[in-house]
Amino acid sequence: MLIISMKSCFSNMTTVMSMLLLVLAVLVSVSNGINYKTVRAPAGPIRGIAIQNRDRSVYQYRNIPYAKPPIGDLRFRKPVPYGSWTDVLDATSFGPSCIQDPKYISKLLENTQMSEDCLQLNVYTPYNASPANRKSVMIWIHGGGYLAGQGPRYNASNLAYVGDVIVVTVNYRLGLLGFLSTMDNASLGNYGLWDQRLAIQWVKQNIPAFGGIPNSITIFGESAGSMSVALHALIPENQGLFQRVIGESGPANSPIAMTQEARNISRGYGIFLNCINVLDVNVDSALLVQCLRGKSAAELLSAQMNLDEGKYRNNRIAIRDAPVVDGDLIKSSPSDALSNISSAGSSFFRSLDAMFGNTDAEGSLLLDTIIDDLGQQYSFNYTIGIPTRVLCDALSHEYAKDVYNGNKAVADAICQKYRKENDVEQSRSIINMYTDGIMVAPTVTTLDCHSSPGLTMGRNTFQYMFTREQRETNIRPHWFSGASHAAELPYLFTIGNYKAEDSLLSIIMMTYWTNFAKNGSPNGPGLPHWPRYDKIAGLYQRFDSNISPQYHVTPDRVKFWNKYLPSVATASPSALLG
Repeated sequence: MLIISMKSCFSNMTTVMSMLLLVLAVLVSVSNGINYKTVRAPAGPIRGIAIQNRDRSVYQYRNIPYAKPPIGDLRFRKPVPYGSWTDVLDATSFGPSCIQDPKYISKLLENTQMSEDCLQLNVYTPYNASPANRKSVMIWIHGGGYLAGQGPRYNASNLAYVGDVIVVTVNYRLGLLGFLSTMDNASLGNYGLWDQRLAIQWVKQNIPAFGGIPNSITIFGESAGSMSVALHALIPENQGLFQRVIGESGPANSPIAMTQEARNISRGYGIFLNCINVLDVNVDSALLVQCLRGKSAAELLSAQMNLDEGKYRNNRIAIRDAPVVDGDLIKSSPSDALSNISSAGSSFFRSLDAMFGNTDAEGSLLLDTIIDDLGQQYSFNYTIGIPTRVLCDALSHEYAKDVYNGNKAVADAICQKYRKENDVEQSRSIINMYTDGIMVAPTVTTLDCHSSPGLTMGRNTFQYMFTREQRETNIRPHWFSGASHAAELPYLFTIGNYKAEDSLLSIIMMTYWTNFAKNGSPNGPGLPHWPRYDKIAGLYQRFDSNISPQYHVTPDRVKFWNKYLPSVATASPSALLG
């Protein structure tokens, strides 16, 4: 009887201690009418702030450091874990953005500063998240061409509230500081991706204290953020860090996802910053990087903003400061990994649940990047229209040069496929060309790989196309139609002052996204059914004022890029542009 009674007592003590630990893990306080909550994570105690969201609070834990400041000798190196702390971290204010062109830092941000000491993340939790009431986790990687953007720009309160999930937004090094590569051990590059990976690892280790499920993590992003998460999904060493991936407008195998000219660009930066002589042919990479480490952040930013890149690169499609195949983090090109379904990268990718999609006018990127230069070179006003000669003499040639080694037959085929007689239709067709070749066709290739039949590792595959156009807020030429690149983002991160159907679309999309994060499927009660993707039917969900499943995104155009052009290049390997 004594033994039984002691067991019973020990059991009761264990229960009490467990309850006490839960109370200690999450401490809620009120000061001046503002609610605060302190969580005790493995990294240390963190004090967040409650933000009212409709009828409930969402707790925000801001500016949490996950890496030591990448300055001094840590510049152009992999990030070093920040480590732990003992005093309560005040996480009630947002931190600075990473170094970038100031024009990309919104005046609406709470903190409009920028700094090299920027490797921090922000955690958004529903009011009832706790170690006893755990939620699935979504980690957002922002876009911005690998050279702009910040985590705090994306207020994830609505997403956390509507979907009952925990959302984390991340800052990572950008541009020259994030992606400088000499393609040797002096500076392998991919530092922005290493930052993201360390942030994911931090979340994996610490999120249980916030009420997160460490084995239910979805990484998602848009544009360069989408390309980033797609790259992480092809790295087998990431096994166990996350279970699902959502790519919005940016597959890893897009022609703009990675750069092939990092060595030349690093040389250009060295010349601009007087680290090497313009006549130096053989550059000592170690001395170059040592010199760059000695420059101020302002000097490096000036080089990034003012480099005459035409002197140092031939490929004008790919992003200049971007990931590379470094043999360390990224061991092969994404296209190679996806085409070889027995590769370790492909196998890991197919072990995840995956959702990828696009907007139907991704080619708005053309208007946001190089159209002014093209207008000056070819003497046209794009607000009136883009002439056929720009398609056939410039854009088709550029794509053929950069992706098909200057194959003239490829350039001619693109010209013939997308040329139109009517000026308005020609302008729209050029936008379609850019949309298809840069985004949609590579996305379909990615989905085809993920959904390959007969594989034991295959998981759920979903595709979407966002087509909802906001004419009243879309500052585009009169001839432009469709949903621009990034048009879906306000629907996921804010409700906005939209029409009633837009607010409803926003809630439905947030619910789809968070259902996927929780269950590997976007479907749930009261939602229009979203069928799984497979290569045969090509089913995808179309998001507009009406939500409906459709078969095969622009099938003739996708087939042109994924089937016809490769066959043209194979049939005419010697037909090169002059």
